[in-house]
Amino acid sequence: MTDRKILIIEKAAELFAEKGFDATSVQDITDACGISKGSFYLSFKSKDNLLFSIFEYFTNKLMKRMAELKDINIEARERLKLFFKVQFEEIARYSDFILMQMREQTNPINEEMLQLMNNMRRRTYQLQEDVLLDVYGEKVERHLPDLHVLLHGILTGYIEIIIFNKDSLNYEALAKFLVARTDSIVAGLTEPLLRQEQLIGFEIDMNELLLSTSEIIEEIRTLKQERLEEDIQISLDVIEEELLSETVRKPVILGMISNLKEDIRTEKVVRKLQLYLKNL
Repeated sequence: MTDRKILIIEKAAELFAEKGFDATSVQDITDACGISKGSFYLSFKSKDNLLFSIFEYFTNKLMKRMAELKDINIEARERLKLFFKVQFEEIARYSDFILMQMREQTNPINEEMLQLMNNMRRRTYQLQEDVLLDVYGEKVERHLPDLHVLLHGILTGYIEIIIFNKDSLNYEALAKFLVARTDSIVAGLTEPLLRQEQLIGFEIDMNELLLSTSEIIEEIRTLKQERLEEDIQISLDVIEEELLSETVRKPVILGMISNLKEDIRTEKVVRKLQLYLKNL
């Protein structure tokens, strides 16, 4: 994402939070950014398109912060605490914007937004699964779907307080408190109730199980038309080259996939590549 697009997104989010979505004009945004309307429309097709990009940008930031925790050399329980804490911090940072869109119902619920929300939920569950297994071991593996739902409900309750209550919470203390509550939940587990495929965000379209090489290449080429970071662009180039070769080297593709997992825009193609490799 270019510096100009980030500038527009950040300034627009502030204006939307302050004035409301409908009351904020494109002219207001360009004035705040010090750019022309022409520059705005080179970056975004419309104000609605900008709104979706704001959600995408915030989601990417949150996913990136959570994903980076796995590379920090700390004790597993501390990582679980930070996993909770960074979610609260990011929500708090944009709470005024979130409150605005809840009040004005500006959330553009369409196929693109549903896909973004679905990918975010799936990625969050995957990251949470990793840290829960690190803390509690294989004994909780069959309980993971229920743990995801229980923790989601608890987190949502505190997130609502953060958004609606202007008094700042102590996120360090809250995250520590939630680790202790997770201990209690794990200690009381009996028989699992949910299966993974019942979770929102884990559903798989049956058409994805019948992928062809050409379909994945087309998906990659479409993705490459976006303005992507250099490392993501290079990784997609390498994957495409492998898929076009006579002998596909799975380790090479798996290595490149690891470079794509932190960007929400690549979630769809990563999932398709993983399914493709399973059937290779």
